Amino acid sequence: MFIAPLVVLALVTAGCTAAPDASEEPTPEGTSTTDWTPPAEDEAAGPTEAPSLTVQSGALDEPIALSTDMVVTIDKISTMTVEPETPGEYAGPAVVVDVSVSNDSKRAQSIESAVVSLTTDDGDIGVATTAGPNKPLTGDLAAGAEATGTYVFMLDPTKGRSVKISVNYAAGEPVATFAGTLS
Repeated sequence: MFIAPLVVLALVTAGCTAAPDASEEPTPEGTSTTDWTPPAEDEAAGPTEAPSLTVQSGALDEPIALSTDMVVTIDKISTMTVEPETPGEYAGPAVVVDVSVSNDSKRAQSIESAVVSLTTDDGDIGVATTAGPNKPLTGDLAAGAEATGTYVFMLDPTKGRSVKISVNYAAGEPVATFAGTLS
């Protein structure tokens, strides 16, 4: 039987450790050669919180012109019942938000990292889903161009709810917040 030689070999090598390199100097107990030393100045440590973003507010049916010469508009809000298309998706009432962004500046601006969110005045959060007609904003938007994205949020119930829809077309840029009541 071959098990016994393997057990003996395992027991013999289990207590083996590598010999220390003679060129290494021992370090005092409780220290390491990889200890980190903080920067001398607090500012050199980098930011400790996210920067505050400018928020411009308006009604659901009005465009919001941001200080970056980007204009954000809620084109359409509708409700639907989401049917699951792939495993793990949920079914239920949802709000569909069509958002357009116009670039009135003189240079291309990225909308690749656009974030759209929906919250209700009573504290419920519309849960973003990829089910339904979801088609987020993407890419770069040339000067003078416009792009449209569609976002779907699970929310129950949907009718008659007071909501805030926030659109941040790019990380670190101003946020457009729209407020109104769902019909």
